Amino acid sequence: MAIRLVAVDIDDTLITDELIIPERVKEAIASARAQEVKVVLATGRMLSSTVSFARELGLKEPLICYNGALIQGVDDEQPIIHHPVSLDLAREIVALGQEEGLHVNVYLDEKMYVKEINEYTEFYSSFTKAVAHPVGDLLAFMDRPPTKLLYVCEPEVAEKWRLALKERYQGRLEVFRSKPQYVEFTALGVSKGAALEELAELYDIKQAEVMAIGDSFNDIPMLEWAGIGVAVANAPEIVRSKADYVTLSNEEGGVAEAINRFVLS
Repeated sequence: MAIRLVAVDIDDTLITDELIIPERVKEAIASARAQEVKVVLATGRMLSSTVSFARELGLKEPLICYNGALIQGVDDEQPIIHHPVSLDLAREIVALGQEEGLHVNVYLDEKMYVKEINEYTEFYSSFTKAVAHPVGDLLAFMDRPPTKLLYVCEPEVAEKWRLALKERYQGRLEVFRSKPQYVEFTALGVSKGAALEELAELYDIKQAEVMAIGDSFNDIPMLEWAGIGVAVANAPEIVRSKADYVTLSNEEGGVAEAINRFVLS
């Protein structure tokens, strides 16, 4: 069955380590779209940190952002789908982070709020270009459900909290890692895989007609859901083991190789 929709992760998949899209990747995506194949960016990033890549590629399809908590068009003012974290659970995550001295990002109304500007905000913004808005006490500030929350800390600390909080919030929140330094929190049931399924249903596209390409742990749900799940060569072994195919690395234009192999051939 021909591929009609391709979902592509951004960081360490679509873009190189220098945060640029290789020319061969741009060309492959343009060729796929010329054949009326829909190409969707699926990322943990905010919408505002994703739009520039979509525009560079000339994409008009909706964007899957915040790891699937938000689906919204490039030029739309309102989301197509939005699954925020309930306020009570969000307050628990913020309170714990502040008590433990962890850096917390709160994503609310397409802005990123933090307690203060520090080395963790600078680290995060260096990748995403997201602007951090310092507000002091996040608990006092946050008065409505956020789209996502995130801890930024050292990799070994992040893994400790991921394991502990995944168990504590089982059946209430999604707790996962996208980069080694992040612990992310979204509403229960939210994932790139779930969002991809929702988007495919909107387009009346069958599961077998979808290909997904990614590199990290939060990409596993969409690699497993898609008819063809592709991991780039730089992905961790556990991610590669979940894929149907392993393409070249992000530095080598793996997205282009996968599109040429499964969509254009």
